[in-house]
Amino acid sequence: MTDSFPAVPAVPAVPVAPPVPQHEPRPLFDNVVFHIVTGPNLLDQEAKRISGLLTKHGAQECPPRTGSISIDFQVVSHLIAKDIDFPGYEDAERLMVTVVTPQWVYKSVETNKAQQIRPFTPDPRFFFSNITVTTADLPAGDKEAIVGGVIAMGGTVCSALRASVTHIVALNLNNEKCRIALQKKLKAKIVLPHWFDDCLKLRKRIDEKPYLLPNPEIERIGVDEPMELPWGPDLSYSHHHQGGAMGLPPPTLGEGYKIFNGDSVMLGTDLDLSSRMRGLLSQLIRQVNGQATDDINNAQVLICHWREGDEYLTASRKNLHVGNLTWLYWMLAHKKWTSPLSRLLHYPLVRGGLPSMYDKIITVSNYGGDARLYLESLIEAIGAKFTKSMKIENTHLITARACSEKYDAAKEWNIGIVNHLWLEESYAKWKEMTVTDLRYTHFPKRTNLMEIVGQTRLDKEDLKQFYEEDSQETAVEHPTSRSTGIVTENNLVSRAQSVPNGGEPKKPAQRRPASNAPASGPDVTPTPASRHDRRTELSEAPSTGRKAKEAAAARLHSEIMPDVALYQKEQKRKGGVVGGGRKRRSSVNSVENTERSHKRTTTSPDAEIEVKVTKKAKKAPKPTVILLLTAYTKWQDADRMAKDKKQLLELGIKCVEDATQCTHLAAPHLARTAKFCVAIARAPIILSATWVEDCLKTGSILDTSKYLLKDPENEKRLNYNLAESLARAKSNAGKLLAGQTIFVTTDVHGGFDVCKSIVEANGGVCVGWSRMKKPLNVPLSDPIVLLANVDTPSKFLMAFRRMAVEEDKEHRIYRSDWLLDLAMNQAVVWDGRYDVVSRS
Repeated sequence: MTDSFPAVPAVPAVPVAPPVPQHEPRPLFDNVVFHIVTGPNLLDQEAKRISGLLTKHGAQECPPRTGSISIDFQVVSHLIAKDIDFPGYEDAERLMVTVVTPQWVYKSVETNKAQQIRPFTPDPRFFFSNITVTTADLPAGDKEAIVGGVIAMGGTVCSALRASVTHIVALNLNNEKCRIALQKKLKAKIVLPHWFDDCLKLRKRIDEKPYLLPNPEIERIGVDEPMELPWGPDLSYSHHHQGGAMGLPPPTLGEGYKIFNGDSVMLGTDLDLSSRMRGLLSQLIRQVNGQATDDINNAQVLICHWREGDEYLTASRKNLHVGNLTWLYWMLAHKKWTSPLSRLLHYPLVRGGLPSMYDKIITVSNYGGDARLYLESLIEAIGAKFTKSMKIENTHLITARACSEKYDAAKEWNIGIVNHLWLEESYAKWKEMTVTDLRYTHFPKRTNLMEIVGQTRLDKEDLKQFYEEDSQETAVEHPTSRSTGIVTENNLVSRAQSVPNGGEPKKPAQRRPASNAPASGPDVTPTPASRHDRRTELSEAPSTGRKAKEAAAARLHSEIMPDVALYQKEQKRKGGVVGGGRKRRSSVNSVENTERSHKRTTTSPDAEIEVKVTKKAKKAPKPTVILLLTAYTKWQDADRMAKDKKQLLELGIKCVEDATQCTHLAAPHLARTAKFCVAIARAPIILSATWVEDCLKTGSILDTSKYLLKDPENEKRLNYNLAESLARAKSNAGKLLAGQTIFVTTDVHGGFDVCKSIVEANGGVCVGWSRMKKPLNVPLSDPIVLLANVDTPSKFLMAFRRMAVEEDKEHRIYRSDWLLDLAMNQAVVWDGRYDVVSRS
């Protein structure tokens, strides 16, 4: 019997859904509009390679504009550059256009993923740009502070331990992240939070070695224990010191090096080169693919000595590369291009130095080799005086550590103690920075700051004061543009936030592409340019539109301010980023509140006093006579002098001690005093002291014509005619010694300060001759003069003669009487009767 089964009813066919259309994956660089900044550091050949990679993966190249700024900020979203020394970088910052190095392109292509922007910024001021940090079991307050500081200075923060992490921040190794890192032998360095604290205080990245766990050096070894000098950066050819490489002939090299990439180079006329040296340097320039030219209008590079003159002004206003001979020698020696702004002494010097530094006497401790020579050159270039040994006359000690004999003596003698950042930033900004700034007085426990010497660079905005026409007017009209170029702590933080940081990539906003490309794109790194107002045509110096400002304001609140708040919180913390916890934060807040309360109680009375003084001052008449008295003996009594001066001021006669300010000079008789010699260069009205006494008696300003000083007896004795001298003084207009360099020994009769005041009042340059060598930032006249005594050691006189011969200059060695007679007669006389005949 055959088994049979009932037939199974057919199952109706299930309808199949139509296939989902598969979209093409978006290109890697879709929605990226790029401009490549070519130059000596990024040559055309590499630029073509970068352009090919970008366009192959969906990017579009922004056509260059004509004019001094070739970047079309109306379209561009990304600038590819190896440095920040190009026209338009300030505008890119202001408009929040992304600026990255070529490595961003290469890495993105290699990983097939658009990389974060922050690690690839070319701006060297963001010193954490190439580090990725994760924290391990830190107190919440310390963690927040480190995150804010790292992000503000260009770094990246990860919450988890990844292969890309470069630094793990921990107080010890008793945590999971450190155990995993040690077990898997990851390359990440485990550091104490103290490292970030010190880096942020200095705003420089220092070596992590003293902070590495386990057994960090800062916890094992005391501050006073000796330590070897670090290698530091290579500072050869970074200074003018004749004891370094600049004392040797210019470096030579063979053919084939393309340092100048075909650019025309002009050797400035102020270099004062001999025809042989000019020919040699021109030959070297041609060997490294440069073209020598004598026409500034055909040049792309100018090499000159001073920040002045038509050549310098023209080159700077045309955005040419401007450097000095030290810069040229550096490139020849290292066989590669560098920006003249990247090292302070590669840029032309300022003749005479910074006036506020003239009275500074500076010595150095804990620096060696080229670092010490570099600082010595920088001290002289800024106009201060350098001393090898420290004396009680010194005003500043620059030290790399808070430990040395000089350091101890400076504390005892109340001499200002700073690190080299004070000097470097005073020179870079061309203004004397305050020594009370924490950055300049901070010395990490086991770090010799010589390792970061020479890293400070020049900022174009700070240099504009030397060449920009109507700079103050420009600053008023474009405050945003000008302010963004100045590197201060606050705007450096905010500028760091203009580059997106890490996290998940965001979809960019819609914007007008450079060509007919689809508006949609993949989730790539945000392009800040996409937030700009594209509708308004931009001039050569673009400005933001209303939409750009609104977008920037929105981004300020959503992205920037949280990071800034964290960083500023770290800056305000009394202990920096080390330690932490609720208790420490509360005590800090308490201290801050106390300080604020104290400030309120102490400043209010002062404010009231200032208001009262101001109101009182307004009642006083404006002085019409600025009076200087000299050789006057009736004011020996201090009370009488103060009473008389107050009465004179009420009449409109202001008494001064500065001879360069006076309009009237009063004296009982003709005298060859320092005040008289300085004042006469201004051609003041010279009166008998009787005029002052009669004004006091009558209570009014009397007619001066009846009181003009007449002293025929002393005129005959001094071989001097007052009326003729005043006439010559009016004609000279304070420029009798213009272009004249006068050196002065320390033992000269009358003293260096007196001689200097007389020389400068007459338009000359006065230089001390204590080091027996040519100063770096002082021009040499022909002839040159040395003021000395018969007792001046002969080695000083011989060194001066030797310098004159080497510089091919005529020279005179005179007694200081020559200068006094010159000032009184208002005429230069070269006469052998002033010659110094040394007794030694």
